[in-house]
Amino acid sequence: MIKNRVIYKKKILLRMASRQKKQNYKKAPIWTSHNTRFPSAKSEKPNYLTQSSLYSKWLVLVIILLITFAAYFPSQQNGMLKTWDDQAYVTNNTLIKSLSPTSIAKIFKEDRGLYANYHPLTTLSLALNYHFSKEKPFGYHFTNLLLHILNTLLVFLFIFHLSKNNLVVAAVSTLLFGLNPIHVESVAWISERKDVLYAFFFLASIIAYQKFIQKSDWKLYALSLIMFLFSMLSKAMAASLPLVLILISYIETRKWNLRLFLDKIPYFLLAVALGYYAVRIQAEGNAIGSVMFPLVKRFLHAGFGFSAYIFKILLPINLSAFYPYPYPLVNSGWITNTIPASFYLTLLSTIAIVCFAVFGLLSKRKNMNILGFGLLFYAFTIALVLQFLPVGRAIIADRYAYIPSIGLFFIIGYFANLLFESKVKRGFIIIAIAFYSVFLFFSTIQQCKVWKNDEILWSHAISIYPNDNRIALVYENRALYYQIINRPKDALPDFIKVSEWNPKNDKILEVIGKIYGKELKDIETSIQYFEQAHIVNPNNLNVIQDLATAYGIKGDFNKSLEYSLIGLKIDDKNAFLLFNVGITYTNLGQAELGKKYIERAVKIDSTLKLKQ
Repeated sequence: MIKNRVIYKKKILLRMASRQKKQNYKKAPIWTSHNTRFPSAKSEKPNYLTQSSLYSKWLVLVIILLITFAAYFPSQQNGMLKTWDDQAYVTNNTLIKSLSPTSIAKIFKEDRGLYANYHPLTTLSLALNYHFSKEKPFGYHFTNLLLHILNTLLVFLFIFHLSKNNLVVAAVSTLLFGLNPIHVESVAWISERKDVLYAFFFLASIIAYQKFIQKSDWKLYALSLIMFLFSMLSKAMAASLPLVLILISYIETRKWNLRLFLDKIPYFLLAVALGYYAVRIQAEGNAIGSVMFPLVKRFLHAGFGFSAYIFKILLPINLSAFYPYPYPLVNSGWITNTIPASFYLTLLSTIAIVCFAVFGLLSKRKNMNILGFGLLFYAFTIALVLQFLPVGRAIIADRYAYIPSIGLFFIIGYFANLLFESKVKRGFIIIAIAFYSVFLFFSTIQQCKVWKNDEILWSHAISIYPNDNRIALVYENRALYYQIINRPKDALPDFIKVSEWNPKNDKILEVIGKIYGKELKDIETSIQYFEQAHIVNPNNLNVIQDLATAYGIKGDFNKSLEYSLIGLKIDDKNAFLLFNVGITYTNLGQAELGKKYIERAVKIDSTLKLKQ
């Protein structure tokens, strides 16, 4: 009898233990399930890498940071770009000239934004640079590089914690993030301070939230929320962070419930409020919709961008400061009656990848949940910049891949770890990662040099899209740079090419006319371009003044007078035209009439008296 009771008690204890194991299995985070090889902190037989000393962990991290610094060091020799935002963000930006309380308040109150963007913390950081460096570019470039190094550090901490202290996963993911040349635009371009700055606060917010989940310390939650606010005030692209936090919460708990979403509500409120404000400023600044496409084509553009970014992140070749839409330009307008067949394929592939990612995240199959997490991290963070709402004239931009690339690098790091655990495959994966890293390292060095100045930058873009009218803006920017550095003869071929693609651009035609007249002393050709510009825009007073001057130099005083009088019909108080009419009448033998016009001109602009 006693023996039977003992047996009965043992059976009950075995059943209770079995139930407890099942409950623990259901509650276990993704990393401790049978679907992964990441051990939990309580595993009886942990992977020896997760037991690596603190010394080894920080040694690996320091090596990665030093390699990253070396790859991006050439950017410290770069100057400020004169035709691509740096003038607006630094040189001509009155908001950064002072750090007085009034000036700082104005930075945050600026309702029109800077270049149709609202990112006050970014502007404040540039103001700090200006305070110490003025317009010397080194300080700005060094700050950008320092932020990238800090971001690389934060990526390591994020992945290390996410993978339950797996050093291989964290090291590989971080190395690829730090070295990838697709990030050069974000680091080597001063104006993209907003990218590396928002990423710093974005990653800090994630790490604080990870610690909050681990310790249930609401101070960490508050810190995470504050970091998210700072990230949104650096760049509105940070609005995707609440979705990333949902992913992280789910991957830790493996449960869909109300609690998963409740603590994300403040994040969503901040994202919606500041995101709406940023979009409104962009719309009011004509940044959105400057190139508008039908709804179907915008879906196709988004699908192309989604796939193109994956390709550029994994194989960063032919990187450019400008990626045009796939349509030809006619008179500065896209001709959208056709679209490449590949765009339909990329849209289908995008839909397939997103569906696969959702399925993978929810799946209990081996390794699928990792693919799902990484792909959805990428999808959520890239979604806002897929040009569904067209901003600017480029279909994609390297800078937008900065944070989204982490999801893809995490996948690579995870599967690299799986291969590393196999003694047979370990040598192969070490060699593969080493060769890939060397390729990224030297590609980044070269890409940093591309951003040295406007001439090199735009010449590089032209080499990728030679004689392509879709990059007329690139040719125009290079020509403007040549003008700024007093090389107008070098600018002439680019301006002529732009005018051939867009013969209705009266401003470009006028510039060409001036170069021919002033630099080449070819008045006849100069007049031809001025006449063409006048036909395009009869109300362009600058062109009318140019024609009056050119005909006067040629000695055709009747034509000079004709254009001067045409100009006065548009603006009868134009001192230059009044003075020119006076001089022309004098040259035609009507001195008294000429004197009256000259006197009127001098009353408006007294400096003209010196030229009389």
